[in-house]
Amino acid sequence: MKPVVEVNILEQKLLVKSQEGEEYVKRVADYLNSKIEEVKKNSKAVSTLNVALLAAMNIADDYFETKERLVKLEGRAKELSKLIDKLAD
Repeated sequence: MKPVVEVNILEQKLLVKSQEGEEYVKRVADYLNSKIEEVKKNSKAVSTLNVALLAAMNIADDYFETKERLVKLEGRAKELSKLIDKLAD
């Protein structure tokens, strides 16, 4: 059975079931809360929904940027591996 972890996001108590454990779930919630605070400081959004949506957009942007960097690094790693193989021959 998955453990249940209580977190607070936007002043709302949430009970989250996760195989990742309490520490991980709380880190994720802390990250989300930091993104929400960032939106509150940098925008004029006042509704909870708008703040949450803007935070979600920022997180999605971070995800896509990171994914793109990972693809580039994987490509570079393959190039370097081929070069190493060629030099080893």
